[in-house]
Amino acid sequence: MTILKNNAPVRATAVAARIAILLALLGGFLTMGPRVRAAQGGSGAPPVRFVADVPLLDCDGMPCVEARVNHGSPARLLIDTGNQASIVDTQIAKDLGLNPYKPTQPHWPDGIFRAEVPTLQIGNLTLSHVPILTMDIASMTAQNQIAHAAGTLAYSAFKDRILQLDFRAHRLRVSEILSSPAPCHGPCDHFSLITFGKHGPPIVVARGFTINGRAVTAQIDTQYSGSLLVYTAAIDKLGLANDAKGTETRTFPFTDGGVKMKFAAAREEGFDGTPLIASGAVVYFPTPGVHEPDALFDATVGLELFRNTVLTLDFHDMTVSVHKTAAAG
Repeated sequence: MTILKNNAPVRATAVAARIAILLALLGGFLTMGPRVRAAQGGSGAPPVRFVADVPLLDCDGMPCVEARVNHGSPARLLIDTGNQASIVDTQIAKDLGLNPYKPTQPHWPDGIFRAEVPTLQIGNLTLSHVPILTMDIASMTAQNQIAHAAGTLAYSAFKDRILQLDFRAHRLRVSEILSSPAPCHGPCDHFSLITFGKHGPPIVVARGFTINGRAVTAQIDTQYSGSLLVYTAAIDKLGLANDAKGTETRTFPFTDGGVKMKFAAAREEGFDGTPLIASGAVVYFPTPGVHEPDALFDATVGLELFRNTVLTLDFHDMTVSVHKTAAAG
């Protein structure tokens, strides 16, 4: 994707980008230090209260929810853990009275504006003063660069909350703002906010994932439809050099504006000792059109890996849980 470095557009990332011009850095969380296995939480910890518990919808195969932006009519927003900035279509933003404006910084790219959403409602949850970028999403949709939606909600919108995507029950849940540690149930580990490339924005990168029994540090991207994409710098250390020599490819229309990736069979892909794909696993490898993260982490994981799981991201304690029961298949 293209992000903004020193207020100028710079080509930077890999699967974090589905849109050709993206994204200014907004807000920020502290990056965690070395890996520490997440605490499971004692019996005295108060239960987490989910303010929102709404249908997790399908927008061209991508997870999305129905929301009201600034008290407008219901609109679908993509849930995007692979980006730091939320986006709303520019015309929709104008119609809702959000007053998009072009910053005065030099070299700011044409067609991208800043705005703020006074209120954004998801079920019973109301988010206030949400910073966004606006751009012509409609034309990007027409070019098959982004799924049909009014915009995206990035991970930064859920600061200090738990975001849970239940792919089994097709529900999205968002907690109240947390002020103390919450239990982390099931297979659990920590994530950090690591820049995608040396000049990219911070994105969610977790430990605990595995391929063929080897540990993988991976970006969690809910707008990437594949399973596990291993970047070039990690291929040898993960023992995948022969697999990466294959020539078969698959096209991903919403990644980097549309790219092909090579793929091969894998013995296992999992999380914290639990196989997520025990049979028929596929591992993907980049082609020249895929942006790479300058060896800052190993891989990106996406929707194929999370099928029939409950993915829980705690943006207060920086923990991740991927739970799959035997009954889920």
